[in-house]
Amino acid sequence: MNRKKKMGGTEVAFRPQTIIEARYDLDRRQNDILDILLGIVGEGDDTEENTRYEINIGDVKHLYNLQDESNAYAYLQKAVKKFEGLGFRLKEDEGTDIYYPWFSKIKYQKKRGDEGRSKIVLDLHPEVKEMIMSAKQGAYYRIEYPLNLTKKYSKRLYYLLKDKENFNGGVFVVSFNELRKMMKIPDSYANGNVKREILDKPYEEINGNTDIAFEYDLIYEKLPSGQRSIGAVRFKVKKLKRRHTVVEYETIEQNGTSVVATEEEQEVIDVFDCSLKEAKDILRTAKANERTHEQLFEILTYTLRKQVDNKVGYVLTILKNGYNEPTRLSGRRTGSAWNNKELDTAYSQMNFADLEQQILSN
Repeated sequence: MNRKKKMGGTEVAFRPQTIIEARYDLDRRQNDILDILLGIVGEGDDTEENTRYEINIGDVKHLYNLQDESNAYAYLQKAVKKFEGLGFRLKEDEGTDIYYPWFSKIKYQKKRGDEGRSKIVLDLHPEVKEMIMSAKQGAYYRIEYPLNLTKKYSKRLYYLLKDKENFNGGVFVVSFNELRKMMKIPDSYANGNVKREILDKPYEEINGNTDIAFEYDLIYEKLPSGQRSIGAVRFKVKKLKRRHTVVEYETIEQNGTSVVATEEEQEVIDVFDCSLKEAKDILRTAKANERTHEQLFEILTYTLRKQVDNKVGYVLTILKNGYNEPTRLSGRRTGSAWNNKELDTAYSQMNFADLEQQILSN
């Protein structure tokens, strides 16, 4: 093994420069699987000869900010299945390309009734394993950062920036055509659209949400036609202090599909500690009954202080029917204009589960 020993355990990955610069088109979830795998390769008692790795659901589901972890296996399985029949291409020299399958074998093992013990077993091609273990250049990174980047080009650019952050003060130049090839952008796509997807959007997402920030300048070249075109990009990468950040909040449905919360839904989730579906129900009922933002969050805070079995049903009831307790808004106590009943007395005998269904069906 030529590269230095990876520090930080399985939550730190090493991605070789050859793979960073290879030509392939993976979506964000497929890159997640690679990040998790690259955190395991070379860790602990792993040997150079070993090519088989297990992704245990119980060990990795904490890496995602999931409200509902019960469908984590289906979520990861769906991402891994997309690797079937896929590979990446390396340019060895001017006349030679090499194609490698990402995995030579994939085995899915679901433990019914005990999902935490479910796992996915991945076999690497021996030359791919050797490539990872013997690489002298590449990127070390905490996988929490790319895992929570929502755009696939943000992830690809993040790996490239991490690879270069320690060389030449973080300043490097790469041809625009090479960036396009690396990220498998079709030749028919206009440079302006490509710039927006592989530079502008990643700039907005990577900066402030990871352990690095970057700036870039476009270097133009003159075409034979006399027009100017983007010839290269000069990057400047800056290290930031380690932070814990989650860009998205998502829940996993039974088929493994992820649903990402809006900023408004996230605010309800953070305050009320509820699921994404419950946040959507609460906001939909608040809007239907013309409740203001202040009224909604007053109700959420009030309910958190109460001892109720169904706090979501309790909130939905107040949102629809009101209550007559005084409110405190902007630091002063006033009578609420939308109250109409004494909640604790009027609803003490109600079945909130049934009432919740009734409200949501309206």
